[in-house]
Amino acid sequence: MNALKAIRPLIVIVVVGLVLVLGGTLVQRNTETIVDAAVEMEPIRSAVLLCPEPDGRSDSGVRVTAAVVPDQQGQDGAGTASLKTLPGKNSAEAPITVPGGQAQIGAFAERRPPILAVASGSLAPGFVADQVTRDPRGSGRGLASTACAPAAADFWFVGGGAIAGRQTRVVLVNPDDVAAIVDLVIHGPDGIADAPSGRGLVVPPLERLVVRLDTLVPGVKATALHVIARAGRIGASVDDDQMTGLDSIGSDWLPAAAAPTKKIYVPGILPGGGARVLSIVAPTDDAVVNVRVITGDGIFAPFARATVRISGGSVASLDMAPVIGGVAATLELSSDVPITAGLREFFGGNNEQGETAYTAAREPFTAPAAVSGLPVRARTQVRLLLTAPAEAATVDVTVLPFAGGKAASKALAPTRITVPAGSLRNVRIATPIGVDWFTLVVTPTPDSAPVLVAHQVREASNFGDLVTGYPWTPLRTLVRVPTAQQDAGLTVR
Repeated sequence: MNALKAIRPLIVIVVVGLVLVLGGTLVQRNTETIVDAAVEMEPIRSAVLLCPEPDGRSDSGVRVTAAVVPDQQGQDGAGTASLKTLPGKNSAEAPITVPGGQAQIGAFAERRPPILAVASGSLAPGFVADQVTRDPRGSGRGLASTACAPAAADFWFVGGGAIAGRQTRVVLVNPDDVAAIVDLVIHGPDGIADAPSGRGLVVPPLERLVVRLDTLVPGVKATALHVIARAGRIGASVDDDQMTGLDSIGSDWLPAAAAPTKKIYVPGILPGGGARVLSIVAPTDDAVVNVRVITGDGIFAPFARATVRISGGSVASLDMAPVIGGVAATLELSSDVPITAGLREFFGGNNEQGETAYTAAREPFTAPAAVSGLPVRARTQVRLLLTAPAEAATVDVTVLPFAGGKAASKALAPTRITVPAGSLRNVRIATPIGVDWFTLVVTPTPDSAPVLVAHQVREASNFGDLVTGYPWTPLRTLVRVPTAQQDAGLTVR
């Protein structure tokens, strides 16, 4: 009994200690579960876009345009937006002062530096910029267009090559006051190409650097480019020209492709009888890719093109024209490992000069999207290609004519379009009268399923039509802002 009395205080001390320890542990665990890790969405307050090469040669003209799409969240209060050239000769600037405002800088028979499209405050949400080049008869004959690239550190482009008669150029633009360091990782049919000259490229402050693929990987027929800024940020764009003898096969910009993922779509495959060359890259591992085609008649798996096998790190190319059948289409690509893709389209025929256009991998979205600078010209059509890959989608399509000056453009009445599930709509846009160009806005309705959007500009010509177009990305209007709370449990140890 005396021994038990002696150890009783020790038992009490141990129990109390265990209670304190366990209590602290329980308090900490409880407070960890209530820490708010939510993410709030707030309107963006700045946007920087880079328009790569507004150089108008003797036979060509370039128009760079910008717009602030109105009626977006966060457009109250003060803000600024403009197009302006980086330092150099033939400088220019064009401001936008209100939501719904638009601006342009032209380069006709003159060479301009790259153009910086910037917006801040209330004019940053819904800000877009685009570049269109038209060369009706020169050695670079063609119609080419591209969305001005956002300043970023990571880009993918699928397409281009370095064979005789073909010139693919990577255009890097640095918007900042410090140098950017960039690596070009080039994938080819045999894997990642050995191109040490493409690593550690220095893009000087506020300047442009142009790199030709035929100097880095001569003889490589099909490529995919991963552009990585190791220091700083850049705008990256890629253009492609090809000649047969003295005749142009066409010229256009490659749209940036979506980052590799296991399921992607290639929208905006334009109608026509020429080749439709799909290129798929599997950046890391061997891939088995299942292909389905979405047209206005629905979805089907193409015979003899339903499965593509790709070695890790390499690019596989195949002509999809025999299974698409000359109609507008979207491709669905499903893989067991991440992939991304692009597609080259050929136009022309007997006694006509050739023309090319490109599209690239995208993911469906439900946010508004827009493209500016769509031309209003004789014998020119603008068409919108809308795809609902899974469920039915409904969108409002609005035209904003370019009015010039500082006033907001007056939008035309919107047109509502419904796309059946697993189908595609190819819609001709009624262009406005009395203007040089317009901005086209696509806004999914609140109950719409995700949609894919692309456009086509086609100018009829007796020498062979001029064609361009590319897939859209949603407007950048909101940014994710994580919220934080103090974790009281961290005070108990």
